[in-house]
Amino acid sequence: MPNVGYTREEYRDLKPRWDLIRDCLAGETQIKDRGTTYLPKPNPEDTSAENTTRYNAYKARAVFYGVGSRTVDGLVGQVSHRDPVIELPNELEPLLENVDGSGVSLPQQANQVLRDVLSFSRGGLLVDYPKVESESGTTVEQLKAGDIRPTITYWQPWDIINWRTKQVGGVFRLSLIVLTENYVTDDDGFEEEKDDQWRVLRLDENNNYVVEEWIRWNKVLDGRDVVDYELKATWMPKDHLGNPFDHIPFVFVGSQNNSEHPDLPLLYDLCSLNIAHYRNSADYEDSCYLTGQPTPVFSGLTEQWVNDVLKGRVMLGSRASVSLPEGGGAELLQASPNSMPFEAMQHKEKLMVALGAKLVEQQQVQRTATEATNDKIGEDSVLTTVAKNVSAAYRSALGFALQFVSGNETEIVFELNTDFEVHKLTPEEQNALVTLWQSRAIVTEEMRDRLRKGGVAYLEDEEYKSIKETEEPALDLGASEEGFEE
Repeated sequence: MPNVGYTREEYRDLKPRWDLIRDCLAGETQIKDRGTTYLPKPNPEDTSAENTTRYNAYKARAVFYGVGSRTVDGLVGQVSHRDPVIELPNELEPLLENVDGSGVSLPQQANQVLRDVLSFSRGGLLVDYPKVESESGTTVEQLKAGDIRPTITYWQPWDIINWRTKQVGGVFRLSLIVLTENYVTDDDGFEEEKDDQWRVLRLDENNNYVVEEWIRWNKVLDGRDVVDYELKATWMPKDHLGNPFDHIPFVFVGSQNNSEHPDLPLLYDLCSLNIAHYRNSADYEDSCYLTGQPTPVFSGLTEQWVNDVLKGRVMLGSRASVSLPEGGGAELLQASPNSMPFEAMQHKEKLMVALGAKLVEQQQVQRTATEATNDKIGEDSVLTTVAKNVSAAYRSALGFALQFVSGNETEIVFELNTDFEVHKLTPEEQNALVTLWQSRAIVTEEMRDRLRKGGVAYLEDEEYKSIKETEEPALDLGASEEGFEE
């Protein structure tokens, strides 16, 4: 039997990094539950119960500050503070409110995809088609009633275990996608028992799209435990006319581009520093606990003095007094503070801030001729690139969905916001922009476009002009608008 559960080498290389990022995003409880995975024992050779108790206290005092999750929340917030621009044909409008059949809206799912691509640099969108029994495809009545319609399902990177491409005509197309999921093996009405199954998307020998479901069986063969796979179900999705598809309706989403090749996770370096900061915190808090408690020291005492005068005990505090013999003394012994772990924490905090800023910092990138005819150089941040990649992936997925319900080649618009609050104009930049407009170096439309992108203005030009005509004349700033508006 074929090894359906085979994982590609790229997947195996990236899976440990994805796991570390997932644990960091899950927060302190998850990190501490991982125990020595992220916080080694100071003396691992000591397996005594006392050392285990000591390590548990050492771990409990450590502080994990969720820098990774806060950074991703902030980045997603920069994109989602403005609603995406979505224009769909009538046939696809139901996807706006329920994109995957579970009640999740299209913008909500897009935010989840954006979050994961920013974190793991990988994800996938699968356009699912319901099984249609009729050879003639779906009817108009079924589509209008919503009985049969496509859905777009998001698959996280660790669930996409295998993929292949092949050349069809003059282009390379996906020829195989293997996805892992769960299925219910037993259900008593209260408790479900689940096991793994594999959904295989492939192009058959005729380059027709086929879906297969495989399950796993553990068997004993010649006294050895072996894993065998069984084909549970197979079907061929059809379009609205009852014809098979000649492509797999699956779209990869990445941080650099949307090819099948996975990108290195954007958040890995930040989360690795977050773990190192957690380890420094454990040492720092342990040092504070051990050295932060002063120890009283008495000198010049005899055993007779201790027994007869002090009665074997010493009371400390402002309302107690300690009788000392002639020549005796008392002091509090306190170790010098250990600042090295604290300094290491501060250093890593600065590095984490710098790494987080890099994700929204604009960088010079070379554009292709199709992206910009006149501009040779464009400025894009990592966040902008990811937002554009997610938008492009959804346009492709929605195009696949349209093929199921209609033969119309209607234009689909899906654009996530790329005008971020972090790029707001400073007061100095606003003054410089107005000065350029007053000196006739730029026209009104150019000035207002930059003001909108900088978060200062929000009206469109036509609305601005109509309102401006009804307002009182503004103060003369030394320049007239006449001859500058097109």
